[in-house]
Amino acid sequence: VDPLSTTCTMIHTLNSGELLSAGVKTLATIITNITSHPDEEKYRKMRVNNPALQKKVIPLVGGTEFLEIAGFVRITDDADDQEYFILLEMPEVGHLEKCVSTLQSATKIAPTLDRDTRVLQPSAGLQRFEVSPDFYRVTREDLATEQKRRAEELDRCEILRTKATRDRDAGVGMRIYHYTVIRVRFPDGIYLQGTFSAHDTVESVFKFVESALRHPLPFSLIVPGSTALKRDGSLLKNAGLVPTGVLNLSPAESAEFTLLSDEMVCKLSEM
Repeated sequence: VDPLSTTCTMIHTLNSGELLSAGVKTLATIITNITSHPDEEKYRKMRVNNPALQKKVIPLVGGTEFLEIAGFVRITDDADDQEYFILLEMPEVGHLEKCVSTLQSATKIAPTLDRDTRVLQPSAGLQRFEVSPDFYRVTREDLATEQKRRAEELDRCEILRTKATRDRDAGVGMRIYHYTVIRVRFPDGIYLQGTFSAHDTVESVFKFVESALRHPLPFSLIVPGSTALKRDGSLLKNAGLVPTGVLNLSPAESAEFTLLSDEMVCKLSEM
């Protein structure tokens, strides 16, 4: 690993805004002054408590490390008991120029969310779960009570809240979730599970499923009790898939064997 590249990437990744722009400019100026005036000692010695350093370099994550890689040493001068950054030996000009160019060309590393991919098989106990037929029986009184409850709720919403308020309240629950867990049920009952950002798209779920397939094939993702998801750039939070979502995979053609790749099958565990 190249310490210079690592440090410059760290500077651009862990700092932002005015601190980053001012810090990079200051560091580049410090080094450029040395290459432009190699015989002038004033450019090779800086007090640590210098206001410019204290404001633009010291708070910069990676700033001190960059100076050390360039060749500076941080020492205390016994004569005045002050701390300094000093170039004890003049580095090669090529090294200093590389420091500046690497610093200015470095970019921020964008973190990526670990999908934490899992392949799950319902346990035998879950598969044998049964309920009495009475569980599904709804009486006339039950229907009347539910209808009355919904009518009262609708009236209350219309009277007490404006449309803007209702729209705002509808989104309150979604704004607090940053991540969501999506499970895709395959025709053989196996679930493919992945973790997504609430701001990931429906398209990203399709790509996630495609990456787990044994062979490429056309398929649809169905919301249980609803219709197929449209493959587009809609956000998962707007598609009702936050904080969790379960989808059924419907292949265009039937298959005798599992649709999952061998790599995914090896991840199989019981729910």
